[in-house]
Amino acid sequence: MTEKTMAHQGGPNKRRLGKLAMTLAAGVSLAAIMGVAQPTPVMAQKAGESAKLGAYLAARVAGTDRDLGAAVEYYDQVLMVDPDNPELLSAASLFMLADGQVEKAIAAAEHLLDFRPDDGTALLLASVGKMTAGDYAAAAELVGAVPLTGINRLLGPLVEAWVLVGLGQVDDALLALEALSVNSSFTPMRVYHTALITWFDGRIDDAEAQFQLMLESGVSSRGVEAYGAFLENQDRSDEAAALYENFLAVAPDDEIIGAALAAHQGGGTAAPMIADVAAGLAEAFEGMAAELTQENALNPARNFAQLALYLRPDLEPAMMALANTMEQEELWDLANEVLANVQLDSPYSWAARMRTAVNLGRMDDVDGAAAILEGMANERPNGVEALISLGDIFRSASRFEDSVAAYDRAVDRIDQLSRGDWVLLYTRGTVLERSGDWDRAEADFLQALELEPDQPFILNYLGYSWVEMGRNVEEATEMIERAVAQRPTAGFIVDSLGWGHYMLGNYEEAVRQLERAVQLTPGDSTINDHLGDAYWRVGRKREATFQWQHALDLGPEDDQLPIILKKLEQGLDI
Repeated sequence: MTEKTMAHQGGPNKRRLGKLAMTLAAGVSLAAIMGVAQPTPVMAQKAGESAKLGAYLAARVAGTDRDLGAAVEYYDQVLMVDPDNPELLSAASLFMLADGQVEKAIAAAEHLLDFRPDDGTALLLASVGKMTAGDYAAAAELVGAVPLTGINRLLGPLVEAWVLVGLGQVDDALLALEALSVNSSFTPMRVYHTALITWFDGRIDDAEAQFQLMLESGVSSRGVEAYGAFLENQDRSDEAAALYENFLAVAPDDEIIGAALAAHQGGGTAAPMIADVAAGLAEAFEGMAAELTQENALNPARNFAQLALYLRPDLEPAMMALANTMEQEELWDLANEVLANVQLDSPYSWAARMRTAVNLGRMDDVDGAAAILEGMANERPNGVEALISLGDIFRSASRFEDSVAAYDRAVDRIDQLSRGDWVLLYTRGTVLERSGDWDRAEADFLQALELEPDQPFILNYLGYSWVEMGRNVEEATEMIERAVAQRPTAGFIVDSLGWGHYMLGNYEEAVRQLERAVQLTPGDSTINDHLGDAYWRVGRKREATFQWQHALDLGPEDDQLPIILKKLEQGLDI
């Protein structure tokens, strides 16, 4: 089996401007550094073209390196030389938006419309600019010209609706939202924003009807938060409490609704979700960002989150969405800069701090992560989440004793282990095994199996460990067979089964299973090594040598290297 421990994505992100970009940028000013004579007009034109090309290529490289700030700087340089180039204006506006320089992005989009009056993205950006300036009529004209293709089939009507609210044309705004009825996947967004707009306009009965529709069609915690605030503002406290409690019965760990219920029980009244038109449009952009992040469309998700924060800088769900896009691109440091803006007393604070700690661990700042998580563990003396995350971070850093200690503290806080706690016991068992304490590890695996008897990862880990030690091999192989039945395409589990048959002396069956394991996971050194052993035992010695050499080429673990070298030299007959 290739990797028995649970996977962890880690490693520091080194945000930098690529060497090529720096070289190109340096080339732009090379003439000045070398003291070239005053250029003639022809020379100046050539120098200008050279500067534009160098800065443009540097911008492209910086963008590829995801250094958005540097990319924007280089596009600024290019536009100084060629300010009326629509291709450059289009690219620059998107980089400016992605980097949070929204006003610059809007200015570039407005200029782009001089050359491309039907550019949907530019029209939307320009409409946001007019709206924030209070010119709703101009904003309505711009957004009305947006071609309703692609994502703009959803976004165009949403933006238009809120712009029309700004004009006081609420009926027209609701009619604009009705355009979303053509696609059933747009229903949640249409119903939610219809509820928000009618509430904002004081149409209480209409808003109530829409919130009820929202509940019937499936609802997010954000929707429940909005409906709860609506009920509280209508002096319907008991109904608000029931709404929160019903949601928490299904999602008991939801921090946002838990905080809303606690605040309600403390006598507070939630503020209306939408204080002004800008906040309504920000809510639309934040919703788009959250949806697109789930679909792994990170670039538009980041852009919408930036627009939401431009319109409403304190919109913490948008901060969380923006940080999420950065985390998925492994920009851990930038994500933490965003998360730092979440207020400590916010219901989003716990999740923000947890993610900050995890990101620090990914950047190898284990002690910084531990400091945050220790504080959080003390903050909730009966909770286990912070301690489990602390154990995970120590485990990923191979600080196994510290990891076990954190998991131990988490287990000690659980009065009665339940079915879902198998994960904690299993994970602690893997760390105990890695640290050499097999007796405790085995006890954890067996207890985890009592909680979840057919869990394939437990069956595989314990079964493979027994096989490796030559203990309970027949029982272990049967356990692994149960795991394979549930995960037939998991190469590392199929490898465990093949190795079990090998240890039982069933070499032909071992070959069959290990060949399948190699097909499923061809780049794993351990699986190829196992197949080599099985080939040797059935007399296919040339193929065995090939597999061992392949295992060596794939980079085995340090303790396996001399073993493979010895097999290549002597085989298995000695």
